[in-house]
Amino acid sequence: MIKKLLILLVVSFSQIEAKPVLDFSIQYDPNHNVSLDSISSDQSSYWYVLENEISVENIPNLNEENFFDYHWKRIKIPGNLPPNEKKETSQRTVFLAKWIEFHENPSEQYSFRLGIINDRDRTYLNGKLIGKTGEWNSRLPQYYDKVRIYPIPQSLIQSGKKNLLLIQVQLYFQKSGGIEQDKILLGPSNIIQSQFFIDEFIKLIFLTIYITVGSYFLFLYFRRRKNRENLFFALFAFSFVLYNFLRNQLKYEFGFSFLTMKKCEYMVILLLVPLMYHFLRNLFRERYGKIGKILDGTQSLFFVFFLIQNEIQTSNFVLTNIVQPTWLIYVTLIFLILFRNWKKKEKKAIYITFGLMIVLIAAIIDTATNRNFWVFPRIMGYAFFFFNVSLAIILANSFVKLNEQVEDLNRNLEKKVEDRTLALHDSLFQLQNLKEKQDGDYFLTSLLIQPLARIENKIPELSFESYVNQFKKFLFRGKTGEIGGDICIVGNIQLESGEYTVFANADAMGKSIQGAGGALVLGVVFQAVLSRSKSSYTKKRPPELWLKDLYVELQAVFASFDGSMLSSVVLGMVGKDGFLYYINAEHPWSILYRDGVASFIETELSMRKLGFPKNNSQFQIKTFSLLDGDVLFIGSDGRDDISINQSSEERYINEDETLILRFVESACGNLLPLISEIKANGEFTDDISFIRIGYQKQIDKKAISEEIRNQFIEIQSKAKQGHLDSALNELLLLVEKCSHPNFHSLLGKIYFQKKLWMESLTHLKIAVTDAPSKETLFYMIAKSEFQMGNLQEAILWSERYFLRNKENKRNTKLFFHLLDLNQNQDKKSFYLEFLNPLENKELLKSLLQSDTHQTK
Repeated sequence: MIKKLLILLVVSFSQIEAKPVLDFSIQYDPNHNVSLDSISSDQSSYWYVLENEISVENIPNLNEENFFDYHWKRIKIPGNLPPNEKKETSQRTVFLAKWIEFHENPSEQYSFRLGIINDRDRTYLNGKLIGKTGEWNSRLPQYYDKVRIYPIPQSLIQSGKKNLLLIQVQLYFQKSGGIEQDKILLGPSNIIQSQFFIDEFIKLIFLTIYITVGSYFLFLYFRRRKNRENLFFALFAFSFVLYNFLRNQLKYEFGFSFLTMKKCEYMVILLLVPLMYHFLRNLFRERYGKIGKILDGTQSLFFVFFLIQNEIQTSNFVLTNIVQPTWLIYVTLIFLILFRNWKKKEKKAIYITFGLMIVLIAAIIDTATNRNFWVFPRIMGYAFFFFNVSLAIILANSFVKLNEQVEDLNRNLEKKVEDRTLALHDSLFQLQNLKEKQDGDYFLTSLLIQPLARIENKIPELSFESYVNQFKKFLFRGKTGEIGGDICIVGNIQLESGEYTVFANADAMGKSIQGAGGALVLGVVFQAVLSRSKSSYTKKRPPELWLKDLYVELQAVFASFDGSMLSSVVLGMVGKDGFLYYINAEHPWSILYRDGVASFIETELSMRKLGFPKNNSQFQIKTFSLLDGDVLFIGSDGRDDISINQSSEERYINEDETLILRFVESACGNLLPLISEIKANGEFTDDISFIRIGYQKQIDKKAISEEIRNQFIEIQSKAKQGHLDSALNELLLLVEKCSHPNFHSLLGKIYFQKKLWMESLTHLKIAVTDAPSKETLFYMIAKSEFQMGNLQEAILWSERYFLRNKENKRNTKLFFHLLDLNQNQDKKSFYLEFLNPLENKELLKSLLQSDTHQTK
């Protein structure tokens, strides 16, 4: 069978011996095929070409006597016609002529095989039409790649005389046409037809082989999806088969539209080089680079262009002059991949390079043939066979290696199992030892954290509860434990302004031991600061300054780790009046549960985590007044990072930060039901911790009657209208009846406007002691103390206001002015870091000018 195929292959490419020429004609032996091709060494074998100068009526009158009355020119056939010098816009028509002398065999039917004619033709023998192809004068291409075979009526043959073969050709392309490819033969019809079908069926046999190879690789891909190189080669093989089928003459037997087949051919040819590139890229596990992505995107645009384009001339121009040059980049990338793997001594790279070189040479020859540089049979379909052979060698080597490995495994399986079991046993033993040591470290660390995370509260109006669940659980010598970065601490301090409960809820960065290390550091520093709060100096500190000192000390310790230890935290302190001072350093927003509704008490995060360098510029002490029955929840981000049960198979991490509010409302503000509610709706994926602060206010002894409230409103109105003396006298009488922070606040403001600093101080301090939320009075107190000459007290009150509200530029200027007067440059330098340079350009400029003036 193989021998017969090789014989057919040789026959398809064999050259038939041309018969001797007589004058300008071919003498023909009627028992054999004769080639009508032009021979370079024999000018008498040339054809004649004539531009459109013969009318259809004059064609039957052409003979040997008047033939040269027309301006015929010699031309080599097959080959491309010379370009039209007139540059006409209409479709070009030419005549091709050949004189043939042969003797008729009455028992034989003869045919012409005229090769591939571009685009449509009318063929005459001795002035009579013997065949035509294509619709004349049509704007659409007809059959410019079809081989013409026309039978010769026996009545037209002039036996023993010279016969004129005349072909009228109408070109579709402006710069090419005529009998461009294939071979021109004259011979018995059965020999012409059988040779034609043999050639085409040999091509189909090769295409069948390629389809089989492509199907095999596709099967390999479906069996092992991660080997995507099998998919790309299967797609390449199928595309190659489709392209070559569209170049095969048998396609005309199916009755498809010529324009449709040509559009498909242009689209399919776009896929070949990119698919080969992706096959090799996946085979050798190469990275999909930016150049490859750009090239693929460009080819996709060309694919769409060919899909919607109906002008074949335009498509041919784009393919020839734009698309094909881009393939050089693909080829460069392909050989770079092969070269890199040559250097790695990959044998399959060598085999593929060998096969690919043959394919590439064939592609160059076919491209040159397509561009009419020369006349040569298309060999790409045969060259691809060698590429398949190279792949077969690769697959064979892979199978041989696999079989050798399987045989070696079978021979030494028992010993390998024993060796592997022993190795696994040793590894497991070492792993168990390491695990026990690690759990010991966890256990020791958890023991160190436990005494630091105390919950102590001495204020009866307040109730504190905490919950901590670390995600990492461990078992050490029969004892279970957990370790993580979350910590809750509650303690007490006594200041001159009253007794306060101090709390911290923190989430240190990192998992397990790293997070626990951060929690341990925070707990040690926090407890150390609480211990120092018993000193007389600390007791004199106002709440804002004490909380600031706590933050500064924690920040300094965490910043010393150079960013390797960070922690989000809420630090706060609250007195029996329910007034809350707190700092939120990138911790989740605190939740207020009031009258059955849960809401956040913050709207934005203003500070970064503890440990971030230069974090002071974002520092701010926030305040909040708890009302009777209020509950405040402060929790870590584990409350939001829960895995929601979408269905039995699907899960996703919660991204709704308001979901916790609904949980709090469902739990009616209780801590343990809140934890149960979270567990019922999802699973913890991180450490989680909560501090719950409940506030129950005592009976308000400062409640005022409606009559006194109305009197106070009238006095306020008089003060706003400028009747200060009248308002002052009435207000003093009202204070004797009933004392209230609002009354003392208004008295202090009136005395402040009258510049009675002593009286102003008396009433303003009473007001802020009873109502610490009136922070705007701090500036008046500081200004009054300054006017009284009490510089240190003025600095203290201005500093407290600055820590609460840095945006009040009037107080900020007063504060830094007081520091300058006190010559306290260290504190001034410290607090300058609290100002944001972008938001306080003018303020910083004025402060710097003040420094320069003092220096002078």
